[in-house]
Amino acid sequence: MVNTSIEFAPISGALGALVTGVDFASELPAESLKALQEGWLKYQVLIFERQELTNQQFKSAVRYFGEIEIHSFIGKLEDDDEIEIIGVTKNLEWAPPTNFYHIDVSMQEIPTKGAALYAVDTPKAGGDTIWVNAYAAWEALSDSMQQFLLDKKGLFIGLHRKALDGIIRGGQKTHEIATAFLQNPSEHPKVHTHPETGRKALFVDELFMWSIKDLNFDENDAICSFLFKHISKPEFQCRYKWRAGSLAIWDNRCTLHRRVDDTNSRRIMHRLPIRGEASPES
Repeated sequence: MVNTSIEFAPISGALGALVTGVDFASELPAESLKALQEGWLKYQVLIFERQELTNQQFKSAVRYFGEIEIHSFIGKLEDDDEIEIIGVTKNLEWAPPTNFYHIDVSMQEIPTKGAALYAVDTPKAGGDTIWVNAYAAWEALSDSMQQFLLDKKGLFIGLHRKALDGIIRGGQKTHEIATAFLQNPSEHPKVHTHPETGRKALFVDELFMWSIKDLNFDENDAICSFLFKHISKPEFQCRYKWRAGSLAIWDNRCTLHRRVDDTNSRRIMHRLPIRGEASPES
């Protein structure tokens, strides 16, 4: 494979592209890197198939898009302190299912710029990933709803709201855990502007968003339920069936994603987050 003729084939009408003409086992020339970065901003999710990468080549590929960020709460490869290993594991009893649309580490003051997944071992069927175009989700709202959301801010915590409810119901033993999460929420605008494209996108997260500021309980429940249903519309999505050797790199500033939990088969992925550069701004 030669890094001279890069082509993008859209996966869906909403976002995502299969990229050919790239071999991350070799260094990319400047013109190829420029094309990839432009394609990333245009398609939001880039997928490269049949990539046979060492750990160092995987990291080099991701560094074309930004600096690697280390997340201490996710397990790493034994011989590497940066590459995360994602597999099928049993959740704690009180934890919710993992199939919620989310923005990676939205509970941080500065969420990640993007992330990469490299498929090591994949099931014959199931375990797909779905991405959502947050630009399209914003643009599809009525003018009245857009005006309502423009000045709203959300509170984001390090645990899904349903899981936190479960902790609270768990009694005294789990109350300290819940309190720690609630005391340190991050605050982000519900509509933010992408720092490179200048386009507005919904910043809605079904996994980590606890509430919208200045709304009462019933209002929060109604608006959040509407927004979570809205972002799940298929017209905003692309869905990818993983193959061993596939590499996906997505822009976390304008997408959401979720894993489809429809298999118990072995599914091993290597993951690298891309360091965020600034807090989301309206």
